Amino acid sequence: MKKYSGIPELLEQYMEENGADVKWVTVQELRKRFGLTRYQYNTISGFLRRLEFRSFGQCPYIVLRIEKVERIAPSDPPKCRYLVKRKDIMGKGISGKHGEIVPEYIITSGLCKVGSSEIS
Repeated sequence: MKKYSGIPELLEQYMEENGADVKWVTVQELRKRFGLTRYQYNTISGFLRRLEFRSFGQCPYIVLRIEKVERIAPSDPPKCRYLVKRKDIMGKGISGKHGEIVPEYIITSGLCKVGSSEIS
């Protein structure tokens, strides 16, 4: 747990500031918002990837999907975006990877639609 010290709280704060229960998030957005160093990139990325496979402690979020982001220049490092969702959101949905019920998502061209709401 010490490896990810403080990151679950930062993710929760970021999601609450954006008023989102479901949102695409990049490591770059978290770094910029909280003034984190580039050396923390792998730790943040590792934490978000871990949330795709199982929850982490008391962190109220999971990652539903990870997508690679296109590089602007060929020399740019690979980047991903993570579809982060609050765990306690229930309702009509489909069974997720681990048996949990998640809303039906239609993901196309960078937008995620939940019912009539668009998430970017």
